[in-house]
Amino acid sequence: MKKMLLGAVGLSAVLASCGVGGAPDGSGNGSVSQVRTEYRLASGQFVACDNVNNASATTQVSVYFRVAGSVQTVDVGLRGNTDPQYDNNYTARVTGQQLAAIGNGSYRLTFTANPATGLLPQSIIVTPTQGKVKIVTANERAGSFHAALTVNTGSSNYSFNSSLIPNGNVDVYANCTVVSTTNDNV
Repeated sequence: MKKMLLGAVGLSAVLASCGVGGAPDGSGNGSVSQVRTEYRLASGQFVACDNVNNASATTQVSVYFRVAGSVQTVDVGLRGNTDPQYDNNYTARVTGQQLAAIGNGSYRLTFTANPATGLLPQSIIVTPTQGKVKIVTANERAGSFHAALTVNTGSSNYSFNSSLIPNGNVDVYANCTVVSTTNDNV
């Protein structure tokens, strides 16, 4: 029995690194499909900006993901790609009822990240209002992050992240200038 449990935990860890996760007891599974921010380069790549138009700025981030099974809570965090450690200031917990359902078991979690004191956001504030995507020019790349989620099903926990999905890593720039605003939602 212990060997089976260790195998299930090991498989969950491997799947989580591929953007997919599953509860060891079979009570749920999920995957990240996309990470969007309110800033996008002309090339189509979403980015985060510490300063916009020469003023300190926040970045609205939306994580799109799919889950099957029960969802009690979801912990979302931004994990830096140069240091795999989490900082608890970059994590928020939401209940299943707070998730924005977009159909077919897919959800959107939108929050505002505040970079006032460092590379990654100092706090995550969950907000239901989606902003519009702005096209920017950017310079002085400061690092990058990906979204990491942990789902509590009520009987088990499982994790998955965006690090290995296409465009799942968001570059952070020290300075951005807004060129235009689109009609696309974050």
